[in-house]
Amino acid sequence: MLYILPILGFFIGLIMVSVGGGGGSLYVAILTAFLNVPPAIAATTSVATGIPTSAVGAISHWHAGNVNKQMVKQMLVWGIIGAIVGSLISGFLEEKLYSIITAATLLYLSANNIVVMVKKHRGTFHSVKGTRKGTIEAASYGILAGLMSGIVGLSGGGPITAGLIAMGCTALETVGTSVVVLLALACVSFIMHIGQGSVDWLLVVLLTSGTVIGAWFSPKLLGRFDPNKLDRIFNPFVTVVCLTSGIMLLVR
Repeated sequence: MLYILPILGFFIGLIMVSVGGGGGSLYVAILTAFLNVPPAIAATTSVATGIPTSAVGAISHWHAGNVNKQMVKQMLVWGIIGAIVGSLISGFLEEKLYSIITAATLLYLSANNIVVMVKKHRGTFHSVKGTRKGTIEAASYGILAGLMSGIVGLSGGGPITAGLIAMGCTALETVGTSVVVLLALACVSFIMHIGQGSVDWLLVVLLTSGTVIGAWFSPKLLGRFDPNKLDRIFNPFVTVVCLTSGIMLLVR
């Protein structure tokens, strides 16, 4: 099974960096379900793998001009605060309660994105980027992502991507900005979680050998699509992912 990890890593890196995610949940699922890695080790190994993957994706998206620097600044500070707080309270929060809170958050983000899609279809949507309301919303989404990252070591990509869409960012702008923010959150989460479980560095190397290649090619792949068509596809895709994840957390 180990020899397949670089191949799986390539597709995870390609897909997740293409949609602005960190792939934390996929890493944990693969490590625990197929390799029987203990959850604590899987979480820290997942975060360790996400750092170089997000770094390569962030650099590639930055060079492609897909990063909204203002949004990065607004989300980053509050995201880091959320990650630190989440890591500190992770030991006191029951898994069932966390699942309910996370599911409720994802369902809210899904509903909010549906409202955004309806407004865009009617021509009544107005971007809040660069406004006071946009700054407050960016801080809120950053905190949510940080809490998700800090509590269980997930990437927090859901709140970031959904939030950027809701504030009026394009698909390419959403993906590039999200990957940069998630890189910082992954670093903070790794530092805070390293004491809760050791890292299996062999698994990190095997996964990363594929993910960084996939992450590097992601912006080049996205650049081949028409931006307008990508915008029409991306919002429904993120909405379905958030909605599905929220429902699965409630019924499992």
